[in-house]
Amino acid sequence: MLHVTNGDLAAEGIVEARFDGEVLPWRDVLHEGPVPAAASPDELREVRARFLARCGWTTERSAREDLARRDRRLERALVRGEELVLWFEPDLYDQLQLLQVLDRIARWPRPPRVSGVFPGESLGPMSGSALVAAFARARELGSAELELGRRAWAAFRSPDPRSVERLLAEDLSALPDLAAALGRHLEQFPSVEEGLSRSERQLLAALAEGPRAVAALFRASQAEEEHHFVGDAVFELYLTGLAADPAPLALRNEQEEWEITSLGRATLEGRTDRIATVGLDRWLGGVWLLAPRRIWRWDRVSRRLVPPG
Repeated sequence: MLHVTNGDLAAEGIVEARFDGEVLPWRDVLHEGPVPAAASPDELREVRARFLARCGWTTERSAREDLARRDRRLERALVRGEELVLWFEPDLYDQLQLLQVLDRIARWPRPPRVSGVFPGESLGPMSGSALVAAFARARELGSAELELGRRAWAAFRSPDPRSVERLLAEDLSALPDLAAALGRHLEQFPSVEEGLSRSERQLLAALAEGPRAVAALFRASQAEEEHHFVGDAVFELYLTGLAADPAPLALRNEQEEWEITSLGRATLEGRTDRIATVGLDRWLGGVWLLAPRRIWRWDRVSRRLVPPG
């Protein structure tokens, strides 16, 4: 039996709960950086390793080796026909990892038995008894879940984000946390009002109330989320992006607190557009947002994507 979960903290809890089998943490922040549709699994490892290294979270070699070990362990389980237990939370980080794993399983000629443990909350803080209770509620995942996982992974990686919109128009109840997670993904596209993602807008809105230390700013931003959204490393990435020259929207002051700039306030209030001011070069799944011609935007009112041009 192989237990697959979102990262080291959850993996440690599952190990301490003494379930049969091994535990495999599926480490990658797939909602950040390129996940291009044209890349094969081997090529995607290279793409992801380069991105994770550019973020300063690891070295390219270390990331490549970790992703390769992870992929080999899952493939070995598929070859052996080991039972797979997938432990994933409802947030976007986890749901994208779940889709990647389901896609790998769905493409296997004879998939083994697969079960899903979807606790509806963060696995890391759960006690051993709570994990045991969650495991008791595991449900078998069959062809419907595998096929939906395969199609949703392809939609997320598509260069046309309307693939995700079209998928959201369907019945996604086979994977009960998926619809909300993919909806949250679309909210990371720059808005039609001021060119900010939802995460950036939440950060600036918190700073508009006054300077804050990083920890307080993190709590204020995450309090606006339906589910836990990002960890410290990704949060720091967002802050760094807002502080980038030549036109920072937020800066750290002499007291080591963050505060909004006049340009940041004007952007938050919709008096100027972030992309018109500083441009944009960012990947969201398979979509490369490159100003000025490749910018898909999100309309918060209609909750629809607006195509470039």
